[in-house]
Amino acid sequence: MGPRDPGREAFLHDAECLYDEMVAGAGPASAQSFDDLEERAEAAGLLLRRKLLALRLAAEEAKQPAVIPCPKCGRPMRWQKIPVRRNLDTFSGPVAHERRHAVCDPCGISFSPAGPAPWHSRPRRVGPPRQEGLRGQ
Repeated sequence: MGPRDPGREAFLHDAECLYDEMVAGAGPASAQSFDDLEERAEAAGLLLRRKLLALRLAAEEAKQPAVIPCPKCGRPMRWQKIPVRRNLDTFSGPVAHERRHAVCDPCGISFSPAGPAPWHSRPRRVGPPRQEGLRGQ
């Protein structure tokens, strides 16, 4: 058996709780309409998708190489100690993500080496965490 993965265990626990919540209320005495059930299932699915995306992003961040060469001068860049927290705008709603930046002191550049940018027809917004909550959703 492999090492414990707390992220996997937490995700499966959340999925199990959502399953139990949806299925435990089943029965002929249930006063919920099918529309209500469908809405609850959709909300549960969105929650699990956001959690899964957050876990994937955290796993990618944890696997960043120890040394990143500067794309301008080729010297090793240093990692900033404090990660930048962002909310990624996804189809499932905002997903919080923390990412460290690599800095080249001689060149004065910094970036987050997250690999190739994904292509998607829907524009994405990346920025600081939302303070006022979701609007227009």
